[in-house]
Amino acid sequence: MLRRHPHGWIDRWFDVADVPRVGNLSELCPCATVSERRGLTFESWIKDKIRSPPFINASALLICGYLQSWKYVVPVDDELRRRLRWKPNITAAVRR
Repeated sequence: MLRRHPHGWIDRWFDVADVPRVGNLSELCPCATVSERRGLTFESWIKDKIRSPPFINASALLICGYLQSWKYVVPVDDELRRRLRWKPNITAAVRR
């Protein structure tokens, strides 16, 4: 994750202290890149492709686009839940 995201939104909502940070995307290179062909769809080839070489062997994976379907994260949902924890104030507000 970028150290300074232009919008910084994720740091406002999630405790992401243990998520690796980089100053800019070039620090991730060499990396494998995958991008949607069109928006507002689920493209199963993306999910399948990121689990195969060279993507699975890359030191980093750069995913471009919105990837709005929940189906993209099914293979890594446990890892996302572990790394993206709601901040305590958000959790408390939801419980109230």
